[in-house]
Amino acid sequence: MEWIIVYSVFCVIIFCNEFVHALDCDIRYDIREKERGVKIADCKNRGLTVIPQHLPGDINVLDMSLNRLKTIGNNSFVNYRDLQELYLSQNQLRYLSDQSFQGLYKLTILDMSENILNLSKAYSAELFHPIKNLTKLDIRRNMPQPIDFVTDYDYPDQAFGILMELSYLAIDMMPLPHFGSGFGHMTTLKELHFESCYLIRLSNKTFQRFPSSVEQLTIRNCRLHFVVTEYNALLPFPNLHVIDFSGTFMHLKYALQLLHPYRNANISTINFGHVSDLSIDSKVLPYVLTITSDIVKYLKTICVENLDLSENGIVDNEPGSLFSFDHPECLQHLSFKGNRFLLLTEKNRNDLNLFFHGTVRLKSLDYSYNTVNYVIKNAVTSYSGYNCSFHSCVALPTSLEKIDISYTIANSGPKIFLVVPKNNSFTYLDASYTKVTTFILFREFRLETFSCTGGGYEYSYNLMKYFPNNTLKTIVWKNGNIGGGIRLHGNRLFIYLSSIESMDISENDIWYFPVGIFKPMPNLTYLSLRRNLLQSIPLQLSDQTKIKMLDISKNLLTSVSSTIRGWADKMQYLHGMTLILTDNAFECTCDNIDFIRWIQTTKVNLDSRSYKCKLSNGTVIDTFIAYNNLYELFADCKNKMLLTLASTLLSTCVAFLLLLVAYSRRWQIIFSIYGVIRRVVERKVRKYYQYDVYISYEGDIVIWIKDVLIPKLEKEWGLTMCIKDRDFLVGTSLADTEVESIQNSRSIIFLITPEFLSSRDCLFELDRAKYEKRNLERIIVITKDITITDIPIEFFYIWNYAYLVQWPEDQDDLNDIWRKLRMLLTDGFVVKN
Repeated sequence: MEWIIVYSVFCVIIFCNEFVHALDCDIRYDIREKERGVKIADCKNRGLTVIPQHLPGDINVLDMSLNRLKTIGNNSFVNYRDLQELYLSQNQLRYLSDQSFQGLYKLTILDMSENILNLSKAYSAELFHPIKNLTKLDIRRNMPQPIDFVTDYDYPDQAFGILMELSYLAIDMMPLPHFGSGFGHMTTLKELHFESCYLIRLSNKTFQRFPSSVEQLTIRNCRLHFVVTEYNALLPFPNLHVIDFSGTFMHLKYALQLLHPYRNANISTINFGHVSDLSIDSKVLPYVLTITSDIVKYLKTICVENLDLSENGIVDNEPGSLFSFDHPECLQHLSFKGNRFLLLTEKNRNDLNLFFHGTVRLKSLDYSYNTVNYVIKNAVTSYSGYNCSFHSCVALPTSLEKIDISYTIANSGPKIFLVVPKNNSFTYLDASYTKVTTFILFREFRLETFSCTGGGYEYSYNLMKYFPNNTLKTIVWKNGNIGGGIRLHGNRLFIYLSSIESMDISENDIWYFPVGIFKPMPNLTYLSLRRNLLQSIPLQLSDQTKIKMLDISKNLLTSVSSTIRGWADKMQYLHGMTLILTDNAFECTCDNIDFIRWIQTTKVNLDSRSYKCKLSNGTVIDTFIAYNNLYELFADCKNKMLLTLASTLLSTCVAFLLLLVAYSRRWQIIFSIYGVIRRVVERKVRKYYQYDVYISYEGDIVIWIKDVLIPKLEKEWGLTMCIKDRDFLVGTSLADTEVESIQNSRSIIFLITPEFLSSRDCLFELDRAKYEKRNLERIIVITKDITITDIPIEFFYIWNYAYLVQWPEDQDDLNDIWRKLRMLLTDGFVVKN
């Protein structure tokens, strides 16, 4: 019986744990285009090990990704018969039962990617029967790397053949795949994607069982072995519009031969990026490749919109090959990134002119990361002072919007102009870390984004002279020796950037900005000063009124000035403000207390509320800890300041008195002068406090304070008192006002009366006095109409540094009490300092 009870309790605990997790799921509605509201249960990343059973029964979408599911038991979803989408990705699924998906007759999307579901074991013939109306199935990244690469791998077509409504299938690719006849039943299949790719052979029989309806084929990142391809491997897919073999090592020559079935066809995307690699280099198929007309004989006939031939070891091209297309008007995006050939030479100048003349729809050209040689003389990237009629020129199409020639180092020999014509659409140029002898000749500037990282400021500064106003919106000017530009041009460095909205000048070793340098950019909203040598945020920024994001991380800031803090708060109020401050040299010292408070209280969107900072003793903590321990860490800050002031003034006094002693024997005059100087010191020190005395009290004692204590301390002794019934403003938080007033007082007096014992407010003031004990000169406890034994126990913690004054009932003793109180309140601070 005991074991039964223990087991029952254990089961209840497990059930309750899962129930609590289920309650943590977010339930929300999403209005989708041309559909009514969709009810979504978001349970991702909740640590769940089973499917929760207490969600609303009418949910349409269930997201269980990023949990700890290992199995899906029978009837796990029977409570959710309206479910249309189920996401189980990134769990630990190993097993599916025959009735795992029972009841999900309306399910159309199932994602089980990134689990451990073995294709040979997990998919039974009955598994998908309840969800045979699926239109999208994603089971990628489930299969581990196989041990056997020489045996045919049979895919479970008896399981997948039931999915005749499927239009999207994402699955893993085994070394020698064999797809059975069941895959031919998917007559509506449009997209076929393979990942976790271990393919070693793509034969004419690989896809023969698939339907001809497939329009998109993706086989990415098959890198373990050289993938042998056969001539007509893609023949079963006559309607392909997207062919993406990027990262699958089959060599560019063989990849281009696979296009044989698509001669004179219309294809939107051909991505053969990085299909050649040094790891498959051989004498027969060398990585160093010269493009010939025979290699591109099928490609040139295709009307292709997006063509990617990046990272394929191309070092040269024969005339009539790489830039010879039967339908150049189809091209919109072209990438030669990461090869090693010259774009512009004398031998291909005519081909290029004809090519660009025909590419009337070309929008982007990527020629980045092409390193041909490193010996560059008189390297120039852009120019506008030459007349093309006297030089060889290649005219770019007016449709071109973007050119990326970053990280390109090439010496083309003769100067050839790449001409940007008038009425162009050219808005984006990335010439970062580029050194070429090719000139880009601008007939008319329309640039909106310009990246010139690593190019030095001279070229960029000269080029900017040609930018018309209200054109350039974004500039990336990293690692460009802008520090040198500031020394040479001063506040005129940005004079041509009047239309700039976003500027990145990080990594430039900038340590100062001249006054007015940001003034030419009234529309600046994004500014990155990351990785420079700034010791403070430039005060010049306080004149900018539109900045929404400032990145000043990885500099040498020790604080943020009150001017910049006020400006940032103003920007936040006007339009929102993000400030990135990570990895600076912040100090948690007395001088930075206001900055430490500001980090936690400002409404500015900071990248963190906890930055590393160094204490005065060298210890590294963070600003959040410092904020929570302000009184312990910085309690003596004001005293240190006052001691420094008093010490300086009194040292001056001593020096002056010694001079008087040397030249005068009249000691009465000397002591009179000392008295005057002492009073000056007293007044100077007092200026750092708003009040001399803070009074803590409760009850009818306020009448005695008004009629007796105030006339004595304020009118007769000249002290300033803080009395909450008189000095606190209406409407402000009482606790905040009490804290601030105690901080700004030299001394505090607790008037202990019978009413004091039951006052929470007075005990709060006592608690604040304990925190401020190092900053207060005197803590005085006056008992009136109460015995010492009735003083609250809380005062036990301050007796070591408090002064007790028992108010006498005998009027004859009153003069001695007043004399003692005056000594404590007026002479104490001079003696102490």
